[in-house]
Amino acid sequence: MKKLIKADLSRVLELIVAYQPVNRAALTAAAKSLSQSRSNDYLFLARKDRFCLMDLSEVYADGSDSNSFLAALETQTCWPVLAMLLHVECVEYGAYRGSVILADYSDLVRGVAFAAALPDAQREAHIREMVRRCVRYASQCTMMELITYLKTGRCD
Repeated sequence: MKKLIKADLSRVLELIVAYQPVNRAALTAAAKSLSQSRSNDYLFLARKDRFCLMDLSEVYADGSDSNSFLAALETQTCWPVLAMLLHVECVEYGAYRGSVILADYSDLVRGVAFAAALPDAQREAHIREMVRRCVRYASQCTMMELITYLKTGRCD
């Protein structure tokens, strides 16, 4: 797991179009949803031409659309899955800035399976602690490492 700090989150999402075959208009609309939501933590998942930007707590809710999307990507193995945690830290001149954590998809799936079985209060505490650990302890990455991740889905 690595992180890019003080990043413009919508610009990072727009960078994905250069390295993955996703629809630019749909991705731009998803990036705009950042400004309309009240959440501070998001998960961006992409595999080939499918992607989803979702509230992180919804991913951990068993049976939710976000949780189903996570599970659906697990069954397809021909293309790498990009899994990025987006943590909004501040808003500067309308731009959402924060940390981008490059995650390993298989580790994320295991963590979601574990936490989905917890009661609601424990699950929310688990999510907050996981985000705090990622933001605080993940090693920093460069833009070149981010680009490599966007191309390969691997975080070395």
